[in-house]
Amino acid sequence: MDLISPNRTTSILARGNALAFALSFVVVLAGMTLATRTTTWVIVMTMACLIFGWLLTATLVTHVTSDVNLACEDPIVRSELHAMTSIPVIVRLENLSTRWTLPFLTAELIVDQGGLLLNSPPKFVGQLPVRSSAEFEWRISTTQRGSYTIRGLVTRTTFPGSMFTREFSYAFDKEISVLPVSYRLSPKVAQLLSGRRRAAGHRPLNSAAAEEFVGVREYRAGDNPRNISLSLSMRMPDYPWQLVVREFEDPSDDEVCVVLDTTVITSESDTGALGCYRLEKAISFSIALCRQLCELKHRVRFVAAQDAGQSIDMRINYSARDIPALERKLARLAPTSDRQASRRLIEKQAQQSSSILLYVSLEDAKSGLRVPDWVQWITPEWQASLVTEVGA
Repeated sequence: MDLISPNRTTSILARGNALAFALSFVVVLAGMTLATRTTTWVIVMTMACLIFGWLLTATLVTHVTSDVNLACEDPIVRSELHAMTSIPVIVRLENLSTRWTLPFLTAELIVDQGGLLLNSPPKFVGQLPVRSSAEFEWRISTTQRGSYTIRGLVTRTTFPGSMFTREFSYAFDKEISVLPVSYRLSPKVAQLLSGRRRAAGHRPLNSAAAEEFVGVREYRAGDNPRNISLSLSMRMPDYPWQLVVREFEDPSDDEVCVVLDTTVITSESDTGALGCYRLEKAISFSIALCRQLCELKHRVRFVAAQDAGQSIDMRINYSARDIPALERKLARLAPTSDRQASRRLIEKQAQQSSSILLYVSLEDAKSGLRVPDWVQWITPEWQASLVTEVGA
């Protein structure tokens, strides 16, 4: 494991100790000028000399022992985890000096959550002998999705009474992607599709929906020659024996479409806390819904609106491959204030496909929201009733 040297070493003045040192020094000087040697003078001078000597000695000890080669081991941290879970972070410090023991060492981990610094509880060790190491362990508990960054480590050493503290800073900059909370749903989810099969469902308004371009790959036997891209094939090293074809997907081939409502309206009198809370729940529910439908062998499409007119559009064909990709996308999903964004996605999907539409909403039944009859409206209360396990 690589060892990291401190990128910054600073000395922090202990103002209280420095003031006590200055006062004791003044008292000693003043007392030496007095001609009368009374009992009070002896007591005051003794106390002042003791304080002065202790502060001076502690400062010298801190100065000598902190001038060592203190290295930090680069910690190994998981890059991804789900919200409402915790991971251990173990940091090892090593005293590379051959002469001085490092006394009274404290360590503090610096974690950044979206620009907000989260200072961890400091860890303490009485001494770090020469050519030895000490391990410090913290547990990072993630309460919400997003991005966490372990900025680094700050260690401090000082002898009690010293007029300064020596501080060593180490930079890590390790980013942790916190995925939405993992849910497990009730088997009753299959009932959402009851009575809404393709034969009984609505038909697309545009039955001849255009195919969507998804990428390119090498030509294989049986491919349609019309899909060969001549411009890309000419760039291949073994052209004309090595060809490139364009791949398309038919959007009308989806069986189930999950539409996530991302609309959170805030005003001067309302912070939108309830909407944000429901959005977090709906994101986790939508991921679990797509996972369970995929495990039931349904062809699933997930769509959700984003800011600036953008949207997320994903096919969920293989749970083990596509669900983690969906979690990564939704880990950074921000709410939108466009009330009609989700409605436009529903109408667009209705024009392209005859798939069953499941609308994961942030509005309850009392909101007066109206959705088409052929759309299954899943309210927040219904979502909560289908969740059987959190953090599975």
